[in-house]
This record gives sequence, structure tokens and C-alpha cells, in this order.
Amino acid sequence: MVLLFIYNETMDYKLVKLNSARSALRYVIRCFGIKEIYVPYYICPVIRTAIKKENCKIIFYHIDKCFKPSISFPQTAFILYPNYFGVCSKIVDKLALLYPNLIVDNAHSFYSQPKGIASFNSLRKFFPNLRDGSFLYTRKTSVEKLEIDNYEYENKILSREELIKNENRHDLEEIKIISSTTLDYFSNIDLFADKQIRIEKFEQLNQQYACSNNLKLAICENVIPFSYPYLANTQDDADKIVNSLNKEVYRYWTNLPDSFVEKIFYTNLVSIPF
Repeated sequence: MVLLFIYNETMDYKLVKLNSARSALRYVIRCFGIKEIYVPYYICPVIRTAIKKENCKIIFYHIDKCFKPSISFPQTAFILYPNYFGVCSKIVDKLALLYPNLIVDNAHSFYSQPKGIASFNSLRKFFPNLRDGSFLYTRKTSVEKLEIDNYEYENKILSREELIKNENRHDLEEIKIISSTTLDYFSNIDLFADKQIRIEKFEQLNQQYACSNNLKLAICENVIPFSYPYLANTQDDADKIVNSLNKEVYRYWTNLPDSFVEKIFYTNLVSIPF
């Protein structure tokens, strides 16, 4: 019943439960025999590493200040697009109509319906008490037999040091089936309550920050954001917001060259957690 809450089973997708989002992407690359893939510059570095592990060539592309790809892609190209902060569903929908080989990184959009040839999410991004897990919705599956992740852990929120240790663990892991520990803990999460909290928190933050936010955000029905992305005028303004929040706030992602339009996201964008 839990999975029916996440996606419509009448869609032409198979569900594969893996140990991480990066494993899900590697699995897709293998299933579809992808030799090269378009990837945005503005993305988590571990995704680039995962692609390289599959000996797949990366062709980088830029996005604009609205998170839209700034180029047109070849019609048959394999394209990875992240649903940034869970607020880019309209962009995903448009790309899915234009390009048949779209792959959607829903690490920031756990509840989104699958699009393209494959979509994958990240359980541990959305539910911080979990240590691993990714639900991959794909139009192709592999006959390759995968080892089950036997990692066991306590159901608790991780400290910063523990988060880093867990991240390093995933860097060394191969593609595995999700751990039974994570599935057990996940089965006890009230997904309906989580969705309602995220919608309410987003609306509260949008009322507070909308007038000064350089991103004009209006989420669609059934869109459940990961966080509230606030784009300040300057890095100093962004730093002031970070310092005013009584919680840990992350900057996404690698610091890009000044010549890149995406540089403004690293310096001026604050992802306010719920």
C-alpha cells in the first residue's frame, strides 16, 4: 500500500529498490547501455563520480536562473535532469515531452511521479533517520543478480560526523539491493503526515520570504518540496539568513567558476530545511 501512495502502478515502469541514488543511476546506465549522457554542471559531485564508474562519457550543460537547461539537446540523447529542491516538476514535464531518453534525478522530490525512461529518488535525503535507499522506476530492468545491503543501524537522526561517515560508506559501495533495516523503518513512516508538513512549511516560508526571494516559487498540486530555496541578492544577504536560522543549512553544490551563471546558486542560494 505504501508504494501505491507514491506512484500509479498502471504506468509502464518497474520498481527496483536499491541502496542509493547513485546506485540507481549506475543501474540505469547499465540497463540502457548508455555510453554518453548530458549532465548539468550544477549537480552533486557524487553523481558525476557514479557515471564515471560506469565508463560513461559526461557532456555537461548549463542551466539558467530558473533551473531550466540553457541548451536544446539532440533528440536521441540521454539526459539527466535533477528536480532541484523538488520545485521543478513543470520543467521535468516539459523535458519528458521533448526528449524520449530523459532520466530524472528525484533525490529532492521523493513523491514525484516517474517520468522519462527512468526516475530515481533518495530515501535518506527525505527521511534523515534512514541511512540508505532509493526507489528506481525504470522502463528496463537487468537480470544481473545484486547483493543485498546488510547494513544495520539504529533508527535515529545522524550527527554531522555520522552523516559524513555514512556518505563515505556509500562512496565505497557497489550497486546493492536496499537493506532490510531501511525497509523496516520506512514502512513505519507516516507518508501522509510528512507530505502535509512539507506543504505547510513551504507555504509558511513562502509567505515570509516571497517578496525578497529572487526565485518566484509556486508549487503545483501534488508537488511536495524537499526544502525552501531562497535566492538572495548577494552572498552577504544569504549568509545573514543562514546565520539567523536555528538549524544546519547546506550550500549546493561545488563552487563553480565566476563565469558560470550557476555560480549564483552556490553563493546566494539558501536551501531552508523544513
